[in-house]
Amino acid sequence: MTRKEYELVFQAIKSYRVYMTPDEEVLSEKILDDLFYVPLIDKISTDESDDVFDDIVKDAEEALANESEIKSLNFR
Repeated sequence: MTRKEYELVFQAIKSYRVYMTPDEEVLSEKILDDLFYVPLIDKISTDESDDVFDDIVKDAEEALANESEIKSLNFR
């Protein structure tokens, strides 16, 4: 669904909201969430994201280990 299509559905539901019961309002929010939710997020492997995070942490630890002195901070 394109952003323009989503906006049309959102505006239609928003305009109809004054006629909705509380249960229908909850259902309309669920519908909008389902329309906007990107299922591709589920396809991302958690192992890959963990590896990237581990690499970042490893690089930061190496950078800190290679620092020979503490730099002073100038606050004025």
